[in-house]
Amino acid sequence: MSGGANVKPVEEWFESLGEAKETRTKIHFYFQDVLGGESPTVHKVAQSGITATSPTNFGQISMIDDLLTAGPEPDSEVVGRAQGTIGFADLHDTAIHMGLNILFTQGKYEGSTVTVSGRNPIFKTDRELAIVGGTGCFRMARGVAISNTHSFDVETNYGVLEYTLYITHY
Repeated sequence: MSGGANVKPVEEWFESLGEAKETRTKIHFYFQDVLGGESPTVHKVAQSGITATSPTNFGQISMIDDLLTAGPEPDSEVVGRAQGTIGFADLHDTAIHMGLNILFTQGKYEGSTVTVSGRNPIFKTDRELAIVGGTGCFRMARGVAISNTHSFDVETNYGVLEYTLYITHY
C-alpha cells in the first residue's frame, strides 16, 4: 500500500505514541462571522420544507469559511479559518448543529486543525461544544470548545464570536 507525503511522519508519530505524553493546550480567538454584505463568509446551501415558516429556522443548512482573529476587531491579526457546516437542528429552540474544522494558518500551529462538533444554542452564553479530533500538532485531539457571542450588528449582519479551546492531544 502506498501513501502520500504525510504517511511517513504519521507512521513515525504513531509508533512513538507508547512513549508520548499527553499535552494540554488552551487557545483563544474570535470568529469574524459575515452573514451579509458584499463578501459573506456564511452561505445557505439547503433548507427543509418548513424552514420558511419555522420560528427556529429548522432545516436550514449553511457552509461557513470564517476568518479567525487574535482579537475581536475585524482588522486584528488573522490566525486561521473556521470551515464547515452549520444546520438549524431544533424545532423548539434556536440551536444549530456545528461540524467545523478550525484551521490554523499562522504561528506554531500553522497547518494544524482541530475538529469541533455539537449542539450550539446560539442565544445562550458559555456554549459548550466537543472537540472530536485534529491533525498536525493536534493529532488525536479531544476536549471542549466554549463559545460566546462577542457582538452582533443586526444592520450589517456581522457577528464576532469568541472561542476558547481546551485541548488534550499528543
